[in-house]
Amino acid sequence: NAYAHQDVPFEQVVEALQPERNLSHSPLFQVMFVFQNAPMGQLELPGLVLTPMQIDNPTAKFDLTLSLEETQLGLVGLWQYNTDLFEPETITRMTGHFHTLLTEIVAHPLQPISQLNLLTPPERHQLLVEWNDTQQEFPSDECIHQLFEAQVQRTPDAVAVVMEHHHLTYHQLNSRANQLANHLQSLGVTPNTLVGICMERSVEMVVALFGILKAGGAYVPLDPTYPPQRLAYMLDDSLFCVLLTQHSLQARFNYHKRLLCLDTDWLPITSQSESVPLSAVTSSDLAYVIYT
Repeated sequence: NAYAHQDVPFEQVVEALQPERNLSHSPLFQVMFVFQNAPMGQLELPGLVLTPMQIDNPTAKFDLTLSLEETQLGLVGLWQYNTDLFEPETITRMTGHFHTLLTEIVAHPLQPISQLNLLTPPERHQLLVEWNDTQQEFPSDECIHQLFEAQVQRTPDAVAVVMEHHHLTYHQLNSRANQLANHLQSLGVTPNTLVGICMERSVEMVVALFGILKAGGAYVPLDPTYPPQRLAYMLDDSLFCVLLTQHSLQARFNYHKRLLCLDTDWLPITSQSESVPLSAVTSSDLAYVIYT
């Protein structure tokens, strides 16, 4: 029995090497390639007709095994795989890649393997054409926050922002951003006014971004991980009208003349209108300024 013959030396190798054992995978390797190309003579016995018999081996010994054999008809192959790791569709796709690679090798025998194609023609078309066919016509005279407001009208109750256990619908996000925008306008924010924003990733950060844009201002992001000297330079150089931040970061900017912590100073903002603020901002005005 060929398989019994293979199992014996395999177990001897494992015993000699003593690799770290883990029930999640084979002790020596997970993927095996077998190529049977030894010359096979024609076996004939008087009075008998001999035909090859396919051995049914339903248990995969390794994560993935590809066995190839040279025959008079060409290469005949068999995939054997762990069904806990691979779907049949994955193996079918892998077979297509291998067949494509072999075809490429025959067509371009001197080409390095790294430059040969693996993808089948339908996959190449999907990757290079279909998935890149994303061109959309957008109105050039509308701003980002106006496109957002149009989405609010279409799906007001759909979830727009999720952060851990907190979430806002499009309507809630729009209402809070409108309140912040009206408040920023009362502080003097107009088109092209720079508003600093130094916040950790949070629901408040998204509210802040849309609030600044709705007010007509341009946001200037300050990374909380920047060194204090870098943040101080950006503050002095930009001359922010307002700096939006969070209570946990407030100590870094206590010297700033107009500081607003959106997580602890929100109460005064709730008195502002939830209606879209009037703004003269256009698509040609500043949306943001980034220090690089």
